[in-house]
Amino acid sequence: MKQSREEIISRMEQLKDGESLKFNIPEIFGGGVAIIELNPKRSEKGGKKYLLTLKEGDEVKPYWDTNKAKDLAKWVADRLGDLI
Repeated sequence: MKQSREEIISRMEQLKDGESLKFNIPEIFGGGVAIIELNPKRSEKGGKKYLLTLKEGDEVKPYWDTNKAKDLAKWVADRLGDLI
């Protein structure tokens, strides 16, 4: 189900350690799965709160870390991410 930016932000703010949000990204935007989770390195100096990784096939690549939920929510919503 497609999520609005506000819905994604709300879900992100409820994340706990070990939990993640997964979104199917349409092929027109590169395909794969976008995974948003709390950054396990956030307690280290300079560590950001959220981590976005991209999974294509068996390959998982870190893509972006940030403290701002709205930035990641915009990225996913702009690419029509479908919550799975």
